[in-house]
Amino acid sequence: MSYNIRHGQGLDTILDLSRSAELIKQHAPDLVGLQEIDNYCRRSDSVGQTDYLAQKTKMEGTFGKFMDFQSGEYGMATLSAKPLTSTKVLQLPDAKYEPRSAIIHEVEIAKDCNIVFANVHFDWIGGTEGSAFRLSQAKALLNYIDTLNKATIITGDFNCTPDSPTMAYFAEQGFVFVEKGSDNLSFQGDEKSEIDHLIYRDSEQVKFKAKHIELLKEPIISDHRPLLVELEVTF
Repeated sequence: MSYNIRHGQGLDTILDLSRSAELIKQHAPDLVGLQEIDNYCRRSDSVGQTDYLAQKTKMEGTFGKFMDFQSGEYGMATLSAKPLTSTKVLQLPDAKYEPRSAIIHEVEIAKDCNIVFANVHFDWIGGTEGSAFRLSQAKALLNYIDTLNKATIITGDFNCTPDSPTMAYFAEQGFVFVEKGSDNLSFQGDEKSEIDHLIYRDSEQVKFKAKHIELLKEPIISDHRPLLVELEVTF
C-alpha cells in the first residue's frame, strides 16, 4: 500500500489519525509507504504518528525525516509486517522549498527471499524546475538502490504523472509501471491527477507479477486515495 495521509487531516478538516490506522488494518498489507507524516508537530497534537500507526496496525514502523517543523519533524514513514534486514533513510538532493529523503528497506518476504522496498515523496513544485528536481532525486535514489542488487519495489507520492521525465527515467532503468486502469486519479485536491504510483524491477532470482491493483474510493481521510497493489513473487 502507498498512502499520502496528509498528517491525518481529512478533507472534512478533521484531524483524526485513527481513520488512517483503521483503513490500513482493514486491508492488512504486508508493506506500506506513507507520506506526509508528522513526528511530534504542533499541528497534529504533538503525536509521534509513525509510532501511533505502528502500534495500531501491529506493524514495524520507520520514520524518515525531511526537516524540523513546528517543534517536531516532518517527513514520511513505512510500516512492515515482514522482517526488515536493513534500513536506510537516504537524503535526496534538496528542492526549492523543502528537503527530501527516501526510506529504503531490505525486506525478508519469505525464507531465502529478500527484496528492496523503497518509499518516496518527490518534490512537489510544478513546471520544468520541479521536473528537474524530481529527476535528480530519482537518480540519487537509484544510485543507492543499484548497490543493493535486489529485486525492487518503489512506491509513494512521486508528484508527477506517468508521462513525466521522472517516470520515463525509471522505465529506462528497467522498472515496470503498475497500470491503474481508467480510475487512475490518486490526488483528490482541486486539480485531480495521477501522481501516486508503484513500480517494480525484477532481479535474476526474484520476479514480480501484478495480480490486483486498486485505488481505494476513500474521499474523506486524505486528499490522496490509498493505492493497494497485490504482487505475486516467484523466486
